[in-house]
Amino acid sequence: MTPRHAPGFPPGCPDSGDVLQELTAGGRPFEITLAVVTSALRAGVEAAGDHERGLETVRASLARTGTACGPAWSPSYYGKDLVLVRRGRHDPERLPVPSTGAGGVRHGWAWERCVLPGGADAGFAVLLRACYVVSMAARLRRDEPGLPARAGKALATVPGRLGTRRTASLLAGVLVRPYGALTAAPDEDPRMPGVPAADGWPARAASAGPGDWLVMTDVHDIEWGTVRAEGSGERLTAGNAEQLLGLAAEWHAGRAPSEVFGAAYRKRQERERALVDHLGELARGVGNHGVLYGTFGDGLSGVVSEPSALCHAVTRANGTSAGQLVSGAGLAALGVDGLDAARRRAAFALHVTKTLKGTDHPAGGVHVFGQPLTEPAAGTALGFLERLRTAGAGVPGAHHLDHARRHRTDWSRHLPVAYRPRAAALLGGQD
Repeated sequence: MTPRHAPGFPPGCPDSGDVLQELTAGGRPFEITLAVVTSALRAGVEAAGDHERGLETVRASLARTGTACGPAWSPSYYGKDLVLVRRGRHDPERLPVPSTGAGGVRHGWAWERCVLPGGADAGFAVLLRACYVVSMAARLRRDEPGLPARAGKALATVPGRLGTRRTASLLAGVLVRPYGALTAAPDEDPRMPGVPAADGWPARAASAGPGDWLVMTDVHDIEWGTVRAEGSGERLTAGNAEQLLGLAAEWHAGRAPSEVFGAAYRKRQERERALVDHLGELARGVGNHGVLYGTFGDGLSGVVSEPSALCHAVTRANGTSAGQLVSGAGLAALGVDGLDAARRRAAFALHVTKTLKGTDHPAGGVHVFGQPLTEPAAGTALGFLERLRTAGAGVPGAHHLDHARRHRTDWSRHLPVAYRPRAAALLGGQD
């Protein structure tokens, strides 16, 4: 089997799941040295001011790093991670991984050895779980590069270094291949069966024009879940990290890391599969009215011919995964000023839905750029941003306020006149 291209990465970057599956296909037991390089995606996106360009910068930096590690290693890619594998026992205490890569992208890496059992399926399963554990250590070292490079040693410091919530967040990492050996169709993302691969998006975007609508979607609060906004405390959706708080506490209380990792990995498989199912339902929901591609880890980009098709898709997908996952979507008309302008507008419209999460606004979870907010929605959105200002920098969600300040002119245009002075005081006035 020839490994498929990792969607969204530069040419020549093979998909990690395919590479690892090919490695274990012989079914013979052997030892392997595994390294994972991860990156600070959110920081890269915020620095770029554009999700797609930020993700492109992150992945280009990982591709250069994979090449720099040399022919002894087999590099492969998924999400915002680079996986390096090498047969046999090795001690890669140093790899040419820059702490800050091209474009200012911050990286972290870790390594470990594992012995793969006999049997292709068993070996593949062990290798996938090993990637999960090593990627946790890589994320830990991304933020604290002075820790040991060997994954087990780095992770041994967690109970004395991180609080329970940060530990749960660490355990909530993305998996290489949540569905294991299940094969996606040729035009689908290899790690997300049912979701069109991001590689199809550039050509479709280039062919879009007046009469089309640009779409961006995102799962709200995927890490900690959504609580109803008016303060009742009712939990509306689960969160990846929120579901791992109990295991994080057990790790801190002395439970063996291998037991914690095994239980956490099983929960992560369940949640990642639920995410893939949700995104697949969303992508299928637009029917013949457009195509939505798996451009982001928990969101889609694409084009539809009419807003009602997207509203139908989001409503159906959110209803199917109610209580577990809920997506919001931004929609912008493609006009004579081109794709870049529409992309910025759709991203802003998506951001509006994030300030209104946990409410009944906007209707159906879809906001259309240029459509003014109702007074109740305006008050709720500004209240959300004001609470972030009060909480201060560094709190979860602080980037939403940063984003709103960068786009304060758009906010002013979307608010009822009576709410604009309040927005100006919060966001810094007009550009």
